[in-house]
Amino acid sequence: MCEWNIRDYYEKEALALKNHQKLMYFGNPWSNYWHGERLRRIFEILKQIEFRSFLDAGCAEGYYMKILEKNPFFGLPLIVGLDIAKNYLIKAKQNLSHSLLVEGDAAKLPFKENSFDLVLCTEVLEHVVNPEEVFNELLRVSRKYLLLTVAGENLFYYIAKKLGLIKNVNENPFAKFGHGHLHEMRMKNIIYWSCKARCKLLKKSVTCYFPASFLQRHKMPTFFIPIAKHIDRILNKIPVIRELGAVQILLLKKSTEQ
Repeated sequence: MCEWNIRDYYEKEALALKNHQKLMYFGNPWSNYWHGERLRRIFEILKQIEFRSFLDAGCAEGYYMKILEKNPFFGLPLIVGLDIAKNYLIKAKQNLSHSLLVEGDAAKLPFKENSFDLVLCTEVLEHVVNPEEVFNELLRVSRKYLLLTVAGENLFYYIAKKLGLIKNVNENPFAKFGHGHLHEMRMKNIIYWSCKARCKLLKKSVTCYFPASFLQRHKMPTFFIPIAKHIDRILNKIPVIRELGAVQILLLKKSTEQ
């Protein structure tokens, strides 16, 4: 799909989905199990590193920026959000007080090298035409840290695909709003690119091994969620299963030689 059509898709999605990010994180218990857990883990990591300037690449409605603005713990003088869709930025502006918003393509970031102490890119790489190209651009504008998340294959999806139970794998990713995945990303892809770029892996975090959207769609009782979280902690200790979680987070430190 060409860049213009991708941009057009997200312009229309921004208009069609009201409070998209807020609903992802807090809309229902199963969304909180997946997206809410990712949000919580990202801010746990942010509190462990020092940074004074921040870029959210693919910021959508600016939810991460909104939290950073309101949390006195961070006190950031420079918060910037970039998105390909102008309509998402219009919505983000309504949620933010002093953050800067930029319309642009993550594959061609309109910033100089080493512009930001920390670059965040969450659930974006699976949506772009060339994920490695975007990774290299994110790294170029980062001065210190790169914090990335991808929606990895969960354990049950992986098993179902291996057994041939998953149909329409090549269906149009733009057939409905709220999807748009062009690739199936896993943490190992990013680790490989980061090794080529001589980045240091500071932290990786994986969880959510159950298919939250499937369970929600089939009305799985929410009392199962604490059980699922307990099983997640067990599965995370098994090497052959550890990376088969829907939430995959990596914190990288940029090499000083770049």
